[in-house]
Amino acid sequence: MKTVSIHLGHNATVALFEDGRVMAVLSQERCDNIKNSAAFPAEALYAILSEIGWTVEDLDNVCICGKQIYPTKVYDYLFSQENTMVNRNWLVSFAKNMRDSWIGRTIPYPFDWMHAFNSKRLRGEGGKELSVNLQRVGLSNKPIVYVDHHECHARSAYHALETSEKQQQALIFTMDGSGDDLCATVTIADGNGRWERIAVTPPHASLGGIYSNTTRFLGMKILEHEYKVMGLAPYAKEQYMLSTYERVFKPVIRLSDKNSLTFESTVNASTFYDYLCKHGVGERFDNLSAALQYLTETLVTQWIANGIKQTGISRVFTGGGVFMNVKLNRKIQEMKEVEQVFFMPSCGDESNPIGAGYHQAVQSGVKPEALDHLYLGLSYLNSEIEEFLVRNDCYRKFTISQHDDIEEVIAGLLSKREIVARFAGRCEWGARSLGNRAILAHPSHMESFYTVNDYIKSRDFWMPFAPSILDSAASRYLKGYDPQRSKAPHMITAFAATELGVDHLRAALHQGDHTLRPQVVEEVVNSSYYKLISMFEEKTGVGAVLNTSLNLHGYPLAATPEQALSTFENSGLMHIALGSFLMSKK
Repeated sequence: MKTVSIHLGHNATVALFEDGRVMAVLSQERCDNIKNSAAFPAEALYAILSEIGWTVEDLDNVCICGKQIYPTKVYDYLFSQENTMVNRNWLVSFAKNMRDSWIGRTIPYPFDWMHAFNSKRLRGEGGKELSVNLQRVGLSNKPIVYVDHHECHARSAYHALETSEKQQQALIFTMDGSGDDLCATVTIADGNGRWERIAVTPPHASLGGIYSNTTRFLGMKILEHEYKVMGLAPYAKEQYMLSTYERVFKPVIRLSDKNSLTFESTVNASTFYDYLCKHGVGERFDNLSAALQYLTETLVTQWIANGIKQTGISRVFTGGGVFMNVKLNRKIQEMKEVEQVFFMPSCGDESNPIGAGYHQAVQSGVKPEALDHLYLGLSYLNSEIEEFLVRNDCYRKFTISQHDDIEEVIAGLLSKREIVARFAGRCEWGARSLGNRAILAHPSHMESFYTVNDYIKSRDFWMPFAPSILDSAASRYLKGYDPQRSKAPHMITAFAATELGVDHLRAALHQGDHTLRPQVVEEVVNSSYYKLISMFEEKTGVGAVLNTSLNLHGYPLAATPEQALSTFENSGLMHIALGSFLMSKK
């Protein structure tokens, strides 16, 4: 059975499955080069069909992620700068203020009716838009299944990461801004294929929504720059952070007294930006960031502890965009109540097509196969790369040489403190560079940090880079690293650096608190990248490299040679390895 699953809206993504196995996943942003593109992912669909040699006619069915489908214009508005209280139409502002006042809390029915009516109207438009798009790509005649948003998050986390020969009991937590009228769920998987959702939280009490609205209040993009808020948090002083937490965040949201696996809020999360305009003005930006991070860590770890206590199940799986927060995940993996924890990599909505495909496999009686790796995107033969270089006049503009052992060449340049981009194999799926579309540097010297940050990436000064670490070196660099309890192959969790880690990985750790967001590389997963880092270790004694994504700031991770060349030409990069070709600026 061949299945295509499609996530629409924010970071639209397509996945292909065959008999419960993930064959390919690609986000539309990797094709149109628009960060978090919400365009219908037709280009992504055609690209991955071509990658694995299928056609639309080969597909047996279609899974749509989510049961509530909205038109593209909703996402255009969501990301627009006009979606703030200060620029909002006065009538809309008045209605929202009334809804959140004592009047709205006393007589909620008119406001609920207006919201329901508007949502129904938009869903009608979204359904029509989807029908047109499915017909355009030749999928309108296929059986279509709509899979609940948080079911997608839960299925992606559990089936992608459950590698036990005999499936064991598990507790699955999902949390995001909102999806299909929920923002958080708790589910039991009993190990025999039976699932029971035991708790849900509606979106008005969304911790993810509060985080995103604070991100917007701080002048950054929602659903994109939350990681910047997390990165800023360690720079605040604890006493000032706690004061801001007590004044601004603590009174707003908590775990329910009636059901400790659900959340309740005194402020509707969708209007939390408006709340901050009244209560957050005058608070320092670093204190707001740190207080928000403290709120998130405190509530989520207590939520998980409550789930373990109530069910007696201590094997934990997580999915949904809130768990992109690596500092939160570090707190979870350090919880004494947790026996094992599995964090879905790149667990935002771009992971939902994976969950939908797994859901369809289970419903069809097919056993899901766990993910071996995340290299699920596009690849290019050396002959295709050479033709590309000729077509774009690269031999005239740059110095180009071809090498039988390009990994050794890259390792040599890195050992001399050169910065080298690497474009190799299939593009990694998700938000993190995992070595195949990467900018690499020597991790021990701060000049690497400043060169990459200032001349290539143009990132905010407080944001850290991350290391790719050989599995043989992980315990030397990461405090408390225990792969039996929590593995770290996908830069989805964090660790404190050891003393040696601070020395060897100075440019690839958080300068505020000396934590690391590692990719622990195994040879069986990516042998060529493992070989490169091993050769670097032979030359320098350092078993890791600094790794950041191959892109310019504000653009998605490069997937194609065209995007890689654009990054090379429009930055301070001096070297890029495309397949077996090394291209250097003259």
